[in-house]
Amino acid sequence: MTCPMQTNQQLSNREIWSMAQQWVSANKKLIRQIASPYFRFMAGDNEDLYQEAIIAAFKALVISRKKKQQEQFVRYFRVIFRTNCILLASGIQTVHCLEDYFLPSQELEKKAIEPEKEEIKQALTAVTTRQKEICLWLLRQPVPVGTRDIAREFNVSRRHACRLVMHSIQRISGAST
Repeated sequence: MTCPMQTNQQLSNREIWSMAQQWVSANKKLIRQIASPYFRFMAGDNEDLYQEAIIAAFKALVISRKKKQQEQFVRYFRVIFRTNCILLASGIQTVHCLEDYFLPSQELEKKAIEPEKEEIKQALTAVTTRQKEICLWLLRQPVPVGTRDIAREFNVSRRHACRLVMHSIQRISGAST
């Protein structure tokens, strides 16, 4: 795991980015090893992980070059990448994203045809008891609610509420196809 840093040569950001990409593609095993404790808690997949690694490698290259400590590149990378993994695993920037895509907003008020009670019962057979409880509560609400409201009602974290709704939608969608 050597640093791809070239000494005594001025590099543009584009060249540093290219070097970061090459280093990440050559060190995927190290990247998976660093991310392994956090990966199951992240909302992304392997491609997202490698993109985060490229960003971390770019930052580490810039820092090690700026401090003239090219031999410290891997150490800088480990710290930066592990910090990014922890942030991703803690739900930073994922809750907002999931809420925007999966939960209805008040701005999108359309007169939709309400499904029959039997159709609702049939769809809810695909979810767990806890998910069913949350879905039924959501259906009883007079106005759309967000993950903060769900979290408060069911005494769970906002991230967990988002995950419950997301998994419920996936199960119901999978059962209807």
